[in-house]
Amino acid sequence: MVIEENVSLKQHNSFGIIANAAYLSAATSQRELINALDFADSKRIPVCILGEGTNVLFTRDYPGLVVRMAMTGIELDHDNAAVKVAAGENWHCLVETCMSNRLHGLENLALIPGTAGAAPVQNIGAYGVELAAYVDRVDVLDTVTGSQQVIAAADCEFAYRDSVFKQANSSSLLITAVHLQLSRDWQPNTSYGALNNALEGSQPTPQELFDTVCRIRRSKLPDPKHVGNAGSFFKNPMVSEGKLEQLRASYPNIVSFDAGEPGFKKLPAAWLLDQLGWRGRCRGTAAVSGEHALVLINPGQATGEDVYLLAQEMSSNVLDEFGIALQPEVRII
Repeated sequence: MVIEENVSLKQHNSFGIIANAAYLSAATSQRELINALDFADSKRIPVCILGEGTNVLFTRDYPGLVVRMAMTGIELDHDNAAVKVAAGENWHCLVETCMSNRLHGLENLALIPGTAGAAPVQNIGAYGVELAAYVDRVDVLDTVTGSQQVIAAADCEFAYRDSVFKQANSSSLLITAVHLQLSRDWQPNTSYGALNNALEGSQPTPQELFDTVCRIRRSKLPDPKHVGNAGSFFKNPMVSEGKLEQLRASYPNIVSFDAGEPGFKKLPAAWLLDQLGWRGRCRGTAAVSGEHALVLINPGQATGEDVYLLAQEMSSNVLDEFGIALQPEVRII
């Protein structure tokens, strides 16, 4: 295992933010992960676990050890439609692999950036599908005890862009592999409005659904290889039906959709921001995408602090106007 000192993180975060880590290591196995954690413990420095850095914003240099989860490997059980994937595998490549092997369910989650190990933490979701529907169990390493554990899906406490792995009392649990239960039968989920419209109400093949999802995502989200970003910066807020009716009095055209909880609705954060004219606006060296108000971008030389301050200003504006507090989807360090 190699541990580098004073390393730039610019190539390790999709915002392309310039920040340095005191130490950087890549863990290609559980043994290397344990060794890296032991190193940090001996130095008494903090540890930041990183996948591909597609959902993180560094606002300053990191004073400890950044560990890139680089464990790879995909095991397919065709008979039982089960998949085991190592934490460092690219998520989109996993979706492609499953689809090409006629193991279905993940097609709507195509082109979501990041690694398989980060997916359950965020309970990634898109176009009417959440990962929680397909997780069977998760392998973790407890960094306090050094023990390996298996956490059943029911104990992962999955919620909208949330899981037990985001909670403070579970911060010692590092995901090393994810077990998925997919299906050999093809039943496309086209319930999401924009997806159904793009498919013109047809019943697509797996490849057609996959391609359509990719096309929609590419039309809305800039490629981080060309424009630094982390996708949607804020979660879609959940409000009571009573609050929604109050808002509807001032905004008759307000958009809402089912929240999965009785008495509550979700509001598209992008719609709220669009009403306030945030699309395409700049603050300091950071900006909001001209294509999507939820996407904060680094036009070239943005600092993490400027991106953070821009997000704070947007959130404050929404709170003042609508009485709704936007919560970041992006992990801020």
